[in-house]
Amino acid sequence: MRFRVIEGGKAIETTPVTGSATVREEAERRIRASGYEQWRVRSLATGAPIPSSIRYLKMQIDFVAEKLAQLSPIPHDFADDKYWPAASSEIIAMHRPA
Repeated sequence: MRFRVIEGGKAIETTPVTGSATVREEAERRIRASGYEQWRVRSLATGAPIPSSIRYLKMQIDFVAEKLAQLSPIPHDFADDKYWPAASSEIIAMHRPA
């Protein structure tokens, strides 16, 4: 005898839920991608300063996240690069901590 699991009647949200929390998650993803957290830890451990280009990028990302979260309604495509500051991959690669 075989048993089969029947998954019926579950309502699944098909439209993306856009809120200030999802905007903040996107901002955090972009900050992690910039390597900011590695520099912050290194700075705390050794006293070495965080490169200004990385600090300014984080400030810009935080600013955009704050302003996007204040919009009503928040654009459905808020994760699109057109809303966020451009970080050159060359700058990020140049400032990767060893």
